[in-house]
Amino acid sequence: MDTQKITHEMRLKHWMQIIVQRHKSGLTVKDFCEQQDIPIKQYYYWQHKIRLRFAPAQAPGTEKEEVPTLVPLSAAVPVQDSLIVRCGAFSLEVTEHTSERLLQKTLLLLQKVNA
Repeated sequence: MDTQKITHEMRLKHWMQIIVQRHKSGLTVKDFCEQQDIPIKQYYYWQHKIRLRFAPAQAPGTEKEEVPTLVPLSAAVPVQDSLIVRCGAFSLEVTEHTSERLLQKTLLLLQKVNA
């Protein structure tokens, strides 16, 4: 891997941490960026880059069955006590506050829809 790729990977990891930190803070992007002295355009630029990297958009007009894929641990965003499952436009977030009953109902519903 050349130095440009290594540098890009390091920046991606750095910005993933910043984005996770913003989500955990509960602040709006504008407030967080002002508080951290981060240019808001730069925040959105890296957020876009990360989204493209980990959830590339499907080309318009192409129909393709979406299959969930595993993300290598080295690329996973570290988040405590939560789980996010994404499949296309669908996203399910399970946190420590999610009740077991709600999770069971949701999984049963997804199983029925998938059948």
